[in-house]
Amino acid sequence: MVVAAFDNEPEFRACLEDVQEEIERRREAGEPVDRGEHASGLFHEPGYLRRAANGHLLTRAIRHGATGRWVEELELPSNMSVVWAERPPV
Repeated sequence: MVVAAFDNEPEFRACLEDVQEEIERRREAGEPVDRGEHASGLFHEPGYLRRAANGHLLTRAIRHGATGRWVEELELPSNMSVVWAERPPV
């Protein structure tokens, strides 16, 4: 569940600490707190959705054999890359 989004890490960390302290306060007060209740978050770099979409496009293109030099122009996620292997002409 997304609770909040932040533009900088200090604001994110402060909110994370506030939420965790609130959970601990409820637990210490004897209120019912689910064992799995916790505070966490993710960092997304600017443009991550575009790079993920490009990665999905590349994966589909490879599955369908529809690749070409156009894939070199795609900005891909950090866990993907494109490598060409060609034989010299005989």
